[in-house]
Amino acid sequence: MDKKEFLISKGVDAETAIENMMGMDIYDEMIHDYMESLPNDFNTLINYKNTGDIANYAIQVHAMKSNARSFGFMKLGEIAYAHEMKSKENDVAFINEHFGELESAVNEVEAILEEYKNL
Repeated sequence: MDKKEFLISKGVDAETAIENMMGMDIYDEMIHDYMESLPNDFNTLINYKNTGDIANYAIQVHAMKSNARSFGFMKLGEIAYAHEMKSKENDVAFINEHFGELESAVNEVEAILEEYKNL
């Protein structure tokens, strides 16, 4: 199974993402940077949540949404979008109640990325 087929088998919208990045070579090169940045970006998000810095939480989760969608991780993108919208409304209760869903989606993407890098 090649990398593109692997991603598709995991529910990643790889077709669109690869097309938007002008091909598999660029996608493959850029996804390695994403692999390295996602854990740090998520830890930053956790810090903003825990300190009640909702303005920066909104900025960070917006970036998370955009990056996830760029690489075809639409589930994470949609959950991050919901958090972005609610954080812009200063809905801390939503963020706290639904943070586990965001964390699960990040963990799912990280697991896919871990497998991907070993292909």
